Amino acid sequence: IPIEHKDLDLITEDVMQITDTPTQQKKMIKILSYYCTARNTRYKTECGWAEVLLPLTSLSYGDMYACFYALLSKFVPRNCKADGKPFHLFRLLLLYHDPELCAFLDTKKCSPDLYAQRWFRSLYVGKCEVPVIREVWTRYLFQGDPFLVFYLGLVILVNARDIILEMGIFDGTEIASKITAFPDNLSVEDIEDFISLAKYYGDRTPLSFRHDYHSQLFGNAPIESNFASLSQALCLPITVSELLQKTTEQGVNYLVVDCRPRDQFSAGHLPGAVHLDPDTMLSDPALFTTNVATVLLTQRKTYLEDDVSLSHLCFMGSSREEEDQLLNMIIAHFLHRKTQFVSSARDGYKALHDLLEEAVDTGLEEHDCARCVVCVEEHQRLSATELSISNDKNNLVSKMSLAMKVTTSNVRNKLGSLWSEDLTGRHVTTAVKSRPYRGVDNVFSIDDEEDDDVIGGASSSEESDREMINITLWEGRSDILHCFSVEEITPDGKMFPSVLMLTATHLYNIRRASQREGMGFIRYRFAFSAIARITAKKKHPDVITFKFIKENQELLAYRFLIPDSKTVTSQITNLIPPEL
Repeated sequence: IPIEHKDLDLITEDVMQITDTPTQQKKMIKILSYYCTARNTRYKTECGWAEVLLPLTSLSYGDMYACFYALLSKFVPRNCKADGKPFHLFRLLLLYHDPELCAFLDTKKCSPDLYAQRWFRSLYVGKCEVPVIREVWTRYLFQGDPFLVFYLGLVILVNARDIILEMGIFDGTEIASKITAFPDNLSVEDIEDFISLAKYYGDRTPLSFRHDYHSQLFGNAPIESNFASLSQALCLPITVSELLQKTTEQGVNYLVVDCRPRDQFSAGHLPGAVHLDPDTMLSDPALFTTNVATVLLTQRKTYLEDDVSLSHLCFMGSSREEEDQLLNMIIAHFLHRKTQFVSSARDGYKALHDLLEEAVDTGLEEHDCARCVVCVEEHQRLSATELSISNDKNNLVSKMSLAMKVTTSNVRNKLGSLWSEDLTGRHVTTAVKSRPYRGVDNVFSIDDEEDDDVIGGASSSEESDREMINITLWEGRSDILHCFSVEEITPDGKMFPSVLMLTATHLYNIRRASQREGMGFIRYRFAFSAIARITAKKKHPDVITFKFIKENQELLAYRFLIPDSKTVTSQITNLIPPEL
């Protein structure tokens, strides 16, 4: 093993400070020099590599290097330095389990990187006796959980919380120095309980803590990918997918506290979620205090009934910045009350809605697409996209039409005389029987052509001019065979919630009233025999156009956004009589 390396002097100095045994010194210097050369990296004292290597000196060179390499790559977190990312995550872990202790250390400006850096980088070697270190590592490796390094640190702090809270007379640096030395007093007899308590806290920590940060801390993923906002996070963030997994077998039983405005909560929420109206925090503090007490009582009640652990509170917002400002104030209020197990759903209700996708109606309680903020915004986006596509296509068609007109005019002038000569003396009859427009087998087709027909539409001002009907009562009528919730698209690109109702002979379009829930007015009624054609867009198969023939033979077209367009068009097609 070559021992020449540009940092050999620094390596030698650090090794000499750790051990006085010449044999250990020689092996450690060789291994560290070889590791730095093979990895093409520089040696730094704060990396803690010499401390990790010390308990392995009784092994052969090959085994010593293999174990050293495995420990560094699989169990020592990356970025273990001052203000390093692992320490921001560790602070949130402490805040989750012991908010009072975390708040005390924060007020003393005693951040985890000041006292836990040596713990993490050396896997708790410190100044412990070699038998103690070997016992820790044996059980550590048997568990095989790299995040045990965080839970062991949590056990040290929680077990010494009374001692730490009495250190009010010291400053942050002095407190950090005393905390760092806590593991030095461990004995071999303590290790079994030490590891068991760490596993206990690990089982009562959200799974997102492991899943979201494993590849960044112990793999090759960029360290910044999930850590960008951790230093500013109010509490531990978890993924919404974990809320759907009901991980009670892991010791985590979530009580979701939905902090969106009341109208948003009533338009869809997770089953079992409790609502905490954020507006009352400013408008009615007394009511807000009562509601907070109710949430805490529910948390305790769930714990007593399930006999698992105290329910973990997960606060959910809307992921809309202006609304989530109050959410942050609510979370801060609970933490100020020293409430344990406080987390927030990452990206809030929108992430939950997107995760459920097609199962949103069954996955959420009281979901109302017409009032759900995410659904409404998605419909508006689709409408804007469709309108943009339509405008782009209109521009292209206009240019092509102009070119065709110029070309047609030139050809007509050049060949006009020829046509006159060819038609001279030829008898042309007008008694040609025309084929009906609907003289085809199937009225439904998919194309991308623009409609030259008049697109029927109505302004919102029609609402006040039409007689209102109760949509629910109409849906219950005996002659109504099918009802479908749709969005009518007007010529100006606006979308209006509507209902298509089918009888045995007619199709009704009923537009929902914007100001009166459950009410609407009949936009039009057409017999199925008047339907000339039903078309869909290739790129947007849910955008359906119905073409009707009026009594004066005028052709009108009405366009809709229909979620389950295949089912709707199939039902309508089946009701159209085979002949005119």
